Amino acid sequence: MAELAPLAPTLSPSGRGSLPFQHLYLHIPFCKHKCGYCDFNAYAGMDRIIPDYVDALERELLSAREQYQFGSLETVYFGGGTPSLLPAELASKLLRLIYSTFDVAPDAEVTLEANPASTDERKVQAWLDGGVNRLSLGVQGFEPRALAVLERRTDAAQATRAFGLARAMGMPNISIDLIYAVPFQSRESWLETLRRGIALGPDHISTYCLTFEEGTLLWRRRAEGRVPEVDPDIQWDQLDAACSALEAAGFARYEVSNWAKPGFESRHNHAYWRCRPVYGAGAGAHSYATDGISSRRWWNVARPRDYTAASEPVADGEDLPPRKAAGEALMLGLRTTEGMAPPDGFDRELQELLAAGLIEREGGRVVPTRRGLDLHNQIALAVL
Repeated sequence: MAELAPLAPTLSPSGRGSLPFQHLYLHIPFCKHKCGYCDFNAYAGMDRIIPDYVDALERELLSAREQYQFGSLETVYFGGGTPSLLPAELASKLLRLIYSTFDVAPDAEVTLEANPASTDERKVQAWLDGGVNRLSLGVQGFEPRALAVLERRTDAAQATRAFGLARAMGMPNISIDLIYAVPFQSRESWLETLRRGIALGPDHISTYCLTFEEGTLLWRRRAEGRVPEVDPDIQWDQLDAACSALEAAGFARYEVSNWAKPGFESRHNHAYWRCRPVYGAGAGAHSYATDGISSRRWWNVARPRDYTAASEPVADGEDLPPRKAAGEALMLGLRTTEGMAPPDGFDRELQELLAAGLIEREGGRVVPTRRGLDLHNQIALAVL
């Protein structure tokens, strides 16, 4: 393992002196099948090591509790990969460990990402009994052709069944993910996807523009000419259609890609956008610590077998110079409609963004305009 470089004097190697961690992320890197567009740290065909992986995850959590300062946890998030692949008894075991090891706030948001195909009654009951109160369901689409392009091995019927099951069993907060600007996807088929997603009755919807990440199957297929480029005008048109349809259905856009009914905004994701300390456990998970002046992030070894065998999960880390930390905070803050109070030293960049119509001032804060949300990459380029 790489040895971490010394931290600034105000932030010790153990994290003592930093603000306490109040947000916990757990990475479950297993999938039945890796979708063609996915470049996440996820692996198919490794079900046999899941019990050993859960043991390693528990060891890391117990060690982290001794090594770092934790406050009352406001959010817990199981991400992946496909956390719903965990057998019910292993999910229950992890949840029991979290609640017995950490002080979890009574009103904590506890989220688990699920694939419709691996969501069943026994698992939903285990999640609810263990404290999960928010389900993030990876629907991605309803149209067979779009799902085929994405290499998704779920269909509309499975998504509808899984959503209905979770809601009927009492899951109080359900979010769904949808992807637009898929090759061969028309505006009308995207609108039909939105209509079907809204009709399920979710509390939160994430809409992501498909990106071709280098090294993925979809990226290779585009390079081979097997799937076409998607015209930027089509991307813009489909995003605009989403804005109109979701607003008409009572959802408010509170971040670049996220929409919620009032009171159902993702509290865990807000922790990232506000640069709050987050502890990440599991293969490839990232952690971020700060004392308000100095900041540091580190990440674990990525491959599940290496993580499971490691005596020390951390692979590497970096201290963030104040200017870089402030730029990242500004970039992330301007992903949300609430914006932020601007840090010192960015007057020129903010003036350029104002002149371009990407942000506006509201009292002592800067907030993105609708154009700024749609073209957030231009904000990121300006401040980073």
